[in-house]
Amino acid sequence: MKMTIEHARTTRRISAGALAAVSAVALSGCVGMAPTYGTGKAADTQLMEDVTGMFSLSGTKKREQIDYKPRPELVKPANDEVLPTPQDNITTASAGGAWPESPEARLARVRADATQNRDSLGFEPEVDMPIEKNRRTVRSTRGDDVNLDGSSVSIEKQREDFNRRIAMSNQGSATQRRYLSEPPLEYRQPAATAATDDVGEDEWKKEKRRKAGHTKKSSSWWPF
Repeated sequence: MKMTIEHARTTRRISAGALAAVSAVALSGCVGMAPTYGTGKAADTQLMEDVTGMFSLSGTKKREQIDYKPRPELVKPANDEVLPTPQDNITTASAGGAWPESPEARLARVRADATQNRDSLGFEPEVDMPIEKNRRTVRSTRGDDVNLDGSSVSIEKQREDFNRRIAMSNQGSATQRRYLSEPPLEYRQPAATAATDDVGEDEWKKEKRRKAGHTKKSSSWWPF
C-alpha cells in the first residue's frame, strides 16, 4: 500500500514536469511566431526589452559636454566723468510743434479750453459736432438774428460759415493739405494759362437744353 502511494506521487511529479516542459516549448514557439511589423523583432520580445531597459543603469554613460563660451565684457566709455545729456521728450523736442498730438492730449486740451471759456460771450468750441447746440435765435430791431448770448448771426456770417464747411468737406484744396493721402500743395498749383475761375456750364442747364432739343425733334415728326 505504501509503495502504491509513493508511485502515485512520483507519477504526478513526472506529469507536472512534462506539462511544464510542453508549456515552455509552446510558449517559445509562440514567441518566435509573433509578428514583427517590419521591425525585425517580435512584439513581445520588443516589449520585454523595453521593460528591462527601463531598469537598466544608464548613469555610467558619459554625456557630451556643452561648450559654454563666456560673455564678452561690457563696452564702457573711455571717459565716464562727463556723461551725455539725456534726450529730450519727443513731444517737446525742438521740432517746431510738428509732432502729432495724441487723442488723449487733444481731448484734455479741448476740455480745458471749453471749461475756461464757458462764460465767454461768442465762444466757439474747437470741435464742431453735427449738432453743436440748440441755437435759439430772437429777432432784433435791426432785422438780424442774434443768439441769446448777444452774438450776431447775420446772413453774411451764415453764408460764410456754410461756404467754409463746404470747402472743408471737399478734398483737393489748393491752399490746405488736410490728409497725408492728398498730394502736396505745390502739385496743386494751376498753370498760369489755366482758366481756374471758369467752372463750366451747370449740369441743370445742359439737361434743360437737351430736353428742349429732344422735344423739338419729336414735334417735327407730325405733318401739322
